[in-house]
Amino acid sequence: MKSRIVLLFAGIVLAGCAGNGDLLKRVNSPERSNVFTVVTTATPPERGFADLTIRASVKTHRTALFPLGNDPHGTSGYQLLVNIDGEPYRISGWPGIEEGFSDTGRNPETGEGIRYLFRAHLRLKAGSHRVIVALPGDRVATQRELRLEERTDNLLEVTPSYYPDRRQLGPGSAGATSFREGISGLELSVNGKPL
Repeated sequence: MKSRIVLLFAGIVLAGCAGNGDLLKRVNSPERSNVFTVVTTATPPERGFADLTIRASVKTHRTALFPLGNDPHGTSGYQLLVNIDGEPYRISGWPGIEEGFSDTGRNPETGEGIRYLFRAHLRLKAGSHRVIVALPGDRVATQRELRLEERTDNLLEVTPSYYPDRRQLGPGSAGATSFREGISGLELSVNGKPL
């Protein structure tokens, strides 16, 4: 019975990884161009268009001392990828050392690590769009549909979910997560509403 449960769990995990693999391939594959433009000035969108600001704050571990392969953690090579309707866009976030928080409780970002702040401001046609957001350095990706009303300025926030903290033991530690364990997924919200 235990072996069946283990096999079922392994199948679920592998199915999730396969889904991420497909999205990771698609997020970086240009299918179209001219879907959006990068906005550098503070001008409101004209009729038929909307603005989308993409913002993410992600904490990771430092670069491994003896990395297997090419580990982008702790370097400027760690990027956020966004694909809107088939047009990819790479957003760089410069790494900064973060000491962490004094509260050593259940905050998943407690401890010393590397903080990345990602930000981009895009202009695209108003209407419905398919958006894929990915952190290739952690092999996580998610896809959502969003709708933008014309002449609006919208905020797409990307929030990481972290894996369970293996160092948390004892009563009250169930559900504790930590950035040190890696990023398990991404949650998206537009103007404060989950997608």
